[in-house]
Amino acid sequence: MRLFRKLALLLGRRRFHDELREEMTFHREQTQRDLEMDGLSRLEASHAAQRQFGNEMKLREQSHEMVSFRIENLWRDVRYAVRQMLRSPGFAITVVVTLALGIGATTAMYSLVYEALLRNLPYRNAGRILHIEDQRAHGRSNGGLVGLPRYFDMAARSHAFERMAYFYFDHPTMIPAGQMPLAAKAATTSGSFWNLFGVQPLLGRTFGDSDCLPNAPDAVVLSYGAWQQWFGGDASVIGKPVLLDQKAATIVGVMPQSFQIPSGIDLWRPSHFAPGQFRGYRGDGTRFVNVYARIRNGATQKDGVTQQQAEAELGTIGHQLQQEYAPTDGEWRFSSETLRDSIYGSAKPALLVLLLAAATLLLIACINVANLLLSRATVRAREVALRRAMGASDGRIVLQLLAESVLLALTGGVLGVAGALVVVRVVTAKLPGIFALQNGSYLQWPVMCFALALSIVAGIGFGLAPVWQSRRRDLAGALQSGEARIAGSAGTGARSVFIAVQVGLSLMLLVGACLLAESLWKLMKTPFGFDPEHVLTFSANLPWNAKPAEIHQFFSTTQQDISTLPGVNAVGQIDALPTTDWHLRSNFDADWLPRIPDKPAINAEDRHIGGDYLNAVETKIVAGRGFEARDYNIQQTPVLVNQALAQQYLPAGDPVGKHLIIGTQSFEIIGVVGNIRGTSGSIRQAPGPEVYFPMDDDQGVVERSFVVRSNLPADQLAREIRDIAHRADPRQAIANVKMMDELLDKVVAQPRLNMALLASFAAIALLLACVGIYGVVSYSVAQRKREIGVRMALGATRPQISLLFLRRTMISAGLGLCGGIIATLLLARLLQSQLYGVEPNDPIILTVAILLLLLPVLPASLRPALRAASVDPVEALRTE
Repeated sequence: MRLFRKLALLLGRRRFHDELREEMTFHREQTQRDLEMDGLSRLEASHAAQRQFGNEMKLREQSHEMVSFRIENLWRDVRYAVRQMLRSPGFAITVVVTLALGIGATTAMYSLVYEALLRNLPYRNAGRILHIEDQRAHGRSNGGLVGLPRYFDMAARSHAFERMAYFYFDHPTMIPAGQMPLAAKAATTSGSFWNLFGVQPLLGRTFGDSDCLPNAPDAVVLSYGAWQQWFGGDASVIGKPVLLDQKAATIVGVMPQSFQIPSGIDLWRPSHFAPGQFRGYRGDGTRFVNVYARIRNGATQKDGVTQQQAEAELGTIGHQLQQEYAPTDGEWRFSSETLRDSIYGSAKPALLVLLLAAATLLLIACINVANLLLSRATVRAREVALRRAMGASDGRIVLQLLAESVLLALTGGVLGVAGALVVVRVVTAKLPGIFALQNGSYLQWPVMCFALALSIVAGIGFGLAPVWQSRRRDLAGALQSGEARIAGSAGTGARSVFIAVQVGLSLMLLVGACLLAESLWKLMKTPFGFDPEHVLTFSANLPWNAKPAEIHQFFSTTQQDISTLPGVNAVGQIDALPTTDWHLRSNFDADWLPRIPDKPAINAEDRHIGGDYLNAVETKIVAGRGFEARDYNIQQTPVLVNQALAQQYLPAGDPVGKHLIIGTQSFEIIGVVGNIRGTSGSIRQAPGPEVYFPMDDDQGVVERSFVVRSNLPADQLAREIRDIAHRADPRQAIANVKMMDELLDKVVAQPRLNMALLASFAAIALLLACVGIYGVVSYSVAQRKREIGVRMALGATRPQISLLFLRRTMISAGLGLCGGIIATLLLARLLQSQLYGVEPNDPIILTVAILLLLLPVLPASLRPALRAASVDPVEALRTE
């Protein structure tokens, strides 16, 4: 290997000299011609050019030799660093593993931050795309939805946007030729949808405005996942006919894996809505579309439209619609956010907190390694002194020590990146709806460059500690002393500072972990209003144009057959399960409240329930009664209200027997049910007013979820339910077959993951801090054996010797605790958006975190201190 390297070096030098000589010969001839033109003779000009040529050649060769010399020195430093690692494998492994934990955690969190906040979204002019939603005038969101008539009005009046498109979620049943029915999750889009995002299909084509005409045949664009799962990635799928909700359709395209709007979609299909189709109706029933718009971009920056101007125009249009359609649009306005915020906005605060926590862990790891290197530098002080005595410059010593630390950091970085890959895979598996990674890549090249830079910076950072110590040491004293007695107190102050910083940073992480753990515990312990255990759920969706007789036949037959299964206790139906992001609200007047034109008294979530739904989810009826068979399909529809509505609008009375009113229709309140959390999609929110209607097949509720309470095994029950649904209608498929506690797990997946990651960081930080403290105290005892012997010979007792070492450690730890408490009080509010029912500066949690920190820190400090008291003074003095 060495022979090949020398041969390559010689060949490189020869090539350099040949190229240099050719270049300089050209310059010499040019110089000679210039001198001749200045009036010199040919001979004089030749001699002058030759002298200049020789001088420049000498300077170039010296420069090249210097660069080669430096490269050779760097190569020697790297080889020497490798030998040092092999000579002390225990030390090297400890350092590498410690750094791998810090670098891996930071790289993993940066990977997620890069994915969500930094990378360019794979869409045309993604920075100019806005997500527009309807928002009530008093600030409450509507789940990102817009009324379809309001969308058409906005598109017709807007001049700030060059493209505007909408989509809404759909759940059709698709039947490919020769296959069983497939329950699909679809996005039904306007024709401008594809042009707005500017993404080309992987196969085939997308659809446009002509495909969205009222009588145009259905076209299907498959997602990459559905293409792989349902058709095995067969390229000949383009042009194949399918049945989509019992109507003929054709597969026209397949999208690339990177296209994830909206996420989790199986297919896209064209929308056939047209302006005026709702015939003047603008109520909440039309508010179901998601709207995106791309801001107009002019030929120059001056000609373009800014985001502020586009938002101002939205405000103007919203105000116009409030004036023109006061009864329905009076309380609504348009709001907007960037495309990036619409996708990743909910995860942004947690990501930044976790990145800060990972960086804190890395800092603790670097401090630990710096402590180890300080201890090792004391042992190697004589070696460094000999190098300096033999003529090595301070720069050479610094470069060699930094080469060792950077090599250790790079090795730890490689191991850390492997660990980061595992962490990122876990996070993306837990939160697939948030992190749909571009091109399926978990660690992209900017993240790898970040990991490389982080490793180098960390290596230089902790490598400066032994460098600083070696430069402060006296050369003569180091050469005259034995290795065991070199600078027994060197670096003592730095180590005390390191202990304080480690304790303070560990406290910060522990407090954050305790806050998230307490928040998650309170979230899970808060009554949901229903019992999720032993409840199986599934959804069944009929075509939108299904006739009432078809709706009644399928759902009633399925309901009846499931209820007769042995082991089934109750079966019910609802149009949107708890924890579903549904956001369907209605405005009501009430016969006990004054009626004001165009200002309904009550705004509430409304749900339709059927069968024995309340018993199936075990939601209590706190007043009146529930729905009975006689309440379905009657002209005078009764309703149920929840406790939140009764307490807010009728706090001192009984709502049973009173009436809610929509227009000219009156609904009698026959009962009050308990509050159910999660009806607006988040169980973190307090339950608001809700109204429950009996499921009426004549109303055309074609998308329903079943809840089945049973003691049967979930797999067996799911198989029997599939058979029942297939017998009821072979053209239908059921979807989302899950236990209800799985739905709750999905809802709390992000807070649970946040807590688990931060708790892991805190546990690792605490472990590193304890190891660091133990190492510092043990090293101090080993270096001060002679002092211990002298003190004990002069009459010091063993407890006094232990307190001598313990006091210094506890002072440093105490200072670290004080600094950590101050930093925690200042930074804890960063977690405010992630907490539920917990104050960020809760003194009880702060006290618990301090106790958790002291629990392992005290033994780590006490054990080496007790070992110091067991030193034999005679043996210590004889050894010295």
